[in-house]
Amino acid sequence: MRIILISVFSLLVLGVLITMTRIWGLSQPHRLYEHAFFSSSTPIIITKVKTLEEAKEAIKLKSDVVLWLDVRFSLERVPFILEKSRDAAFLEMKRVEQEKHPETPIFIGARLSDYPWEQINEFYKNTPALKEFYEQFPQTRFVVNMVDNVADAHLKVVEAVEGFKPNERTLIQSDALILMTSVKDLKPEWVYGTSVPDLMRLLTLDSMYVLPATIFKGDVFIAPFTIKNRPAFNDEIIAEMHRRQKRIFLGPIQSEAQLQKAQSLNATGYITDNLPELLRLLGQGPAQ
Repeated sequence: MRIILISVFSLLVLGVLITMTRIWGLSQPHRLYEHAFFSSSTPIIITKVKTLEEAKEAIKLKSDVVLWLDVRFSLERVPFILEKSRDAAFLEMKRVEQEKHPETPIFIGARLSDYPWEQINEFYKNTPALKEFYEQFPQTRFVVNMVDNVADAHLKVVEAVEGFKPNERTLIQSDALILMTSVKDLKPEWVYGTSVPDLMRLLTLDSMYVLPATIFKGDVFIAPFTIKNRPAFNDEIIAEMHRRQKRIFLGPIQSEAQLQKAQSLNATGYITDNLPELLRLLGQGPAQ
């Protein structure tokens, strides 16, 4: 009986602590984060591009489109744009090259960042460096999605775009929280998104009923619909982000159902890897 009473008392205490934590979180004031990056009309359309030609075509379709760039790093830390899914072709080429010439040792790295920019650029003929986008599109905003978590990545991204007026048109995004934190220490005036650890923490603490007290330092809530075939967020998290006056970017949107979901959640921005299709679903034609 005594053990049962202690257990009941412990549960009551835990319930009180959870309630007090929720009340404390709900009592915290939140202000809308203002930045020139959000100066265009909503919804903000963000499209993923891989080449300068794709960027030109996207801007022709929608002049104020935001370009999402998957940023990678070479051995000497040159930031360039390439989807991670394309790494395998380069690494396989190196393996085959070594098999064909066993008498000549060829360095075979496990990651693209183990190789110099010259070799990467030679293999991927139209792979641009990050700075080329900032140089060629001086009025365009960018989501700089830092993919490779390598040493000095934060320094090299800042260095690459420093001369191209990046402050009003750069949003830093990464699955790795440490990358965003490192860049933010150097450039607090840029906009910052949401890492996978952020999403996992929000989901976990929501399951513990203390979501309102959760620390979230991103300027913008950015999330795909799923991570490893599991929901990346729920309605409670979205409601909490609205309560905190965070702008919400969802995607990539790959179906009409996902677009309707994003609209029902009052998302500020839609991410896509197929801009013409998204514009069609939105009933928007090419810019005239």
